[in-house]
Amino acid sequence: MTLMPKIDPHASWGPLHVRAEQETDPRRKTLLQAVADHMEAEICGHLQPLMDTLTAEPVYHFWGTNIMLLEGREAVTGFYSQMIAGGGNQFEVVVENIIAGDDHIVTEGQVKQCYTGKELLAMGMAEVNGEPVENRDLFVTSAQLVTVWPGDADGKLIGEDIYFGSDPFASIECVQASDLPDYYRYQDRV
Repeated sequence: MTLMPKIDPHASWGPLHVRAEQETDPRRKTLLQAVADHMEAEICGHLQPLMDTLTAEPVYHFWGTNIMLLEGREAVTGFYSQMIAGGGNQFEVVVENIIAGDDHIVTEGQVKQCYTGKELLAMGMAEVNGEPVENRDLFVTSAQLVTVWPGDADGKLIGEDIYFGSDPFASIECVQASDLPDYYRYQDRV
């Protein structure tokens, strides 16, 4: 029996493609495809195709333990550029529910993120579950996530309203490199 990896970022947009293929309403199908394309470009680290899914002046709201607002193309481009450069775009969204409306898509599920020990140490986390953290250690966090994806009249995404239902570090676990898919890049982060 082959075990699934603890985190598989490229599985994130699959449910959106399936839902888009099943959708009969053209407007909703367009928005579902835009969200799938956005998620794929973000996770694969393709900045220009990612930005092409957005309106000229996108707005992002992050709600939860770290509330943040991003307004405008320059701010959003800077955010994604920094995320991709640091490897933070390699998360997995385990999409469990998709709601398609005429003006928005809502996705709900778990977001899973991999961190190196070096990154946790830089955040001030010297131990996890009572064990000391070493630079080369690997960890996966998970949290409940609801994202509202509003769309404009042309089918471009206006931004994201992201709601974290819990602290991702509350459910952190140590993993091995074998728990990650072959394509996952972490070596440059240790």
